[in-house]
Amino acid sequence: MAKTLQHWLNWQETLHPCEIDLGLQRVDRVIRQLLPECYRSEQPAFPFTIITIAGTNGKGSTVALLEAILCAAGYRVGSYTSPHILHYNERIKINRTAVSDQIICDAFARIDQARGDVSLSYFEFGTLAAIDIMVQQSCDIVLLEVGLGGRLDAVNVIDPDIALVTTVDLDHQDWLGNDRNTIALEKAGIYRQNKPALYGDSDCPDSIKTRVSAQDLSFYQFSVDYHYSLHKDGLWDWGCYTALPEPALKGKVQYQNAANVLMVLDLIKEQFPLTQKDIEYGLQNVRLPGRFQIISRDPFIVLDVAHNEQAVKILKQSLEQSLVFDRLHVIIGMLNDKDCEKVISVLEPLVNSWRVIELDSPRAKPAGEIADIISNKRSHKSVKQQTINIFINFQQAFDDYKKNDLSIAGKDCLLVFGSFYAVTDALQTLGYSKTYE
Repeated sequence: MAKTLQHWLNWQETLHPCEIDLGLQRVDRVIRQLLPECYRSEQPAFPFTIITIAGTNGKGSTVALLEAILCAAGYRVGSYTSPHILHYNERIKINRTAVSDQIICDAFARIDQARGDVSLSYFEFGTLAAIDIMVQQSCDIVLLEVGLGGRLDAVNVIDPDIALVTTVDLDHQDWLGNDRNTIALEKAGIYRQNKPALYGDSDCPDSIKTRVSAQDLSFYQFSVDYHYSLHKDGLWDWGCYTALPEPALKGKVQYQNAANVLMVLDLIKEQFPLTQKDIEYGLQNVRLPGRFQIISRDPFIVLDVAHNEQAVKILKQSLEQSLVFDRLHVIIGMLNDKDCEKVISVLEPLVNSWRVIELDSPRAKPAGEIADIISNKRSHKSVKQQTINIFINFQQAFDDYKKNDLSIAGKDCLLVFGSFYAVTDALQTLGYSKTYE
């Protein structure tokens, strides 16, 4: 009997002895067997242009912006991102549409045959499937989002034509290092000599500057080599493009992400020419669930997958700049490997009530521990002014919010954040389980 997609995924979770196993040797061995036509010479040759995106935050938004603009111009675009929010298929898209179960299953079968006795992790299987599918689907250009780090991530098994590191901050320290410079060096592992390398933030770590100098890379940095100018009405300029519309993804940080995207596109404009209309259409029609996603305005309900200090600072800024509300209520769930104390410290001054939920993941941080951290951080408000409660899932927390804190007279905001799992739970509970294309 043919395996369903879920059968394949369940099996992959048991195949490899550990969930995360950084390194490229096994993946490189399998991809050479899987796609021999791309490895006929010493220098591998893929039938598409490859853009690889790494970074602590902003990767998903960057991929979404790139594919929206490139698709608007009529190019055949493949994209690979992770993790997914509602359906595994979200990870692999052709022209912004998630591929079918059957296409993924067929790719998994080809990988299983090609791997022989090589053990692959869940993520490695998915990465190889994405690359294989994009070859089969005759893509013009492929966007690959790094899962963890860069240098040893499975995505780095193929050489990019352009590499962008969006931002660097502390996250995944167990795997990447305990300081920003060490983490930055891991992420800069996607850079290649003789290929454009970009850093998408104004504060470039010294370790990246050292690598750029040592390898004489063709390097471009946001705010140094390119920038954007913002008008009072939300329109903005970049290079020769003027009066561009505000990106459909909300939050001021999206201007920076879009500026990085336009720099990438400028570097490939001879091969992939664009018009201002293509860019405008892409900016206005980009979509990405879980990134400052406003699903209701009465009351405000905002979903965001922010789960590290840098991302939550951006989230706080977006809340303060984009919405007007009287009280902020939070439903939060987090994973064990995240710096919960720093995340909570950023938002705590704004919050009127906390609802901590258990997440359906073996990596979840117990809700009771999160509640204790919130209680210890609570400083400027009395116990009566700021409440903390624990619930077994989003549904119970949301029902309690509607019963006890949903204000009729005032303008409230409910924020759901802390993990992809928390946002997934919210989208499924609130009836958005089919909106994944």
